[in-house]
Amino acid sequence: MAVYYKIIKDHYIDSLETLAQTTKLCDQPGIETGYVGMATQTFKDIVSEIGLACDQILAASEGDYVVAAKADTEEAFEKALKAISESASGASSKTRQTYLTVEQAASARPQANLCQISVPGEFALDVAKRALNAGMHLCVFSNNVPLEDEREMKELAREKGLLCMGPDCGVANINGSALVLSSIVNRGPFGIIGASGTGIQHVTAMLHEAGSGVSQAIGAGGNDIKEQVGGITMLMGIDALEEDPETKYLILIARKPAPSVLEKMLERLRSCRKPRVVYFMGCDRKAIEDTGSIYAGNLDECGERALELAGLACSLESEEEILALARKEAEGFAREQKYLRGAYSGGTYMDEAMRVMVDKIGPIWSNAPLEEAWRLEDSLKPRENACIDYGEEEFTLGRPHPAIDAGIRRPAILKEAADPEVAVITLDFILTPPGHPDPAGFVVPDIIKAQEMARERGGKLVFIASLLGTTADYQDIRLQEKKLRDAGAIVCRTNYRAALLASEIIRLIREKA
Repeated sequence: MAVYYKIIKDHYIDSLETLAQTTKLCDQPGIETGYVGMATQTFKDIVSEIGLACDQILAASEGDYVVAAKADTEEAFEKALKAISESASGASSKTRQTYLTVEQAASARPQANLCQISVPGEFALDVAKRALNAGMHLCVFSNNVPLEDEREMKELAREKGLLCMGPDCGVANINGSALVLSSIVNRGPFGIIGASGTGIQHVTAMLHEAGSGVSQAIGAGGNDIKEQVGGITMLMGIDALEEDPETKYLILIARKPAPSVLEKMLERLRSCRKPRVVYFMGCDRKAIEDTGSIYAGNLDECGERALELAGLACSLESEEEILALARKEAEGFAREQKYLRGAYSGGTYMDEAMRVMVDKIGPIWSNAPLEEAWRLEDSLKPRENACIDYGEEEFTLGRPHPAIDAGIRRPAILKEAADPEVAVITLDFILTPPGHPDPAGFVVPDIIKAQEMARERGGKLVFIASLLGTTADYQDIRLQEKKLRDAGAIVCRTNYRAALLASEIIRLIREKA
């Protein structure tokens, strides 16, 4: 096993493309680990940390494109290079036009008024300024953008009357177009502004599946609600949606904003003329309701309360149905089986799940725990009831997020199944256009094998899954659900309900012991 690399001088590939190419590279036979990107300092730091650095890569300029991998042989690396090259060629449109600068693109496409930016974070501010000065709104996918840079680009956008979505905007839906990692959803009367990509996608999917949809879904980026940024995009989003004639109802979603930002948003909501549902994670109910807004306590409730405004309802399992299923499933375990393990592809869903679980079964150990006292010393060695966020940097360093790269958490399934004390395993799946074409089917063989392992020990293993996406996504959420059910997994309609079922089964096992 040795490190191989390829450097192409002055060849730019954007962040979304390098994510896809990194996933493709790591999936190739004979490749232990690999990374694709522009040779920025961040890139060099990452390849150094994961053992792929060499003098040539460290000496490359920021405009150079680099593929680096630890491979069995040089032949395996060359075959992997060919695979990612063919994948990139197949993904390119014959009508695609390339421009060297934002100004050239704006001049050639005068009808365009939105620029999507996915350059390395240290360069995002310069590109954002160029696009704003060309009169374009922004969707900034770039992450690792300094907070002072984010503040500067958003202040310039506000000055020019333009909207800056992001940085780190992973989900947005503008005029019916799904941007970045968004699910494909119907148009409808709901305008959403959020600082949680998963939260936005969750609620838009609920609206779509209920037969409604969104007018606009504006992703502010998770840092927008921090003190240093000041909620600029969240506040501008409220203004824009309030004036939008196609938006009848507003939905706001975010983790709990910084105190000064929360105060600004609550003040703005008091004067908002349209009906609105607000889910600020961990925020006081009375503070929300005192603004005349409808309070939501979780993502499911956020979608349900919104649909009620339009006289609609979504088809979700009732709590009574969940509890009845838990009583049925809490039979047939071996005596030593008593714990739950969760393997999550992102922090928002894991956080929501742990908050449900802790009320029923007590402390949940994790690499991103609800309380610091419950932090695991080693994420690869979970204990008792535990949930792992495979989207944390310790797993994604040098690889894309597990919502895109389904292989990151795959080893966890058989590893947890090998523990004779584990009774329940929870999994979440997020469907996204640049993601794996068959994320459920990808892990089905492991789920089947894990269940066989448990039966051979005289027990059973319950897999509980939730999926985020729509029937319009090319992976098709119903097809993904069927593959999991056919493999013996229980599929719940939402992450909240999956966590409720899993923790209730563990509670009943403990009660019977």
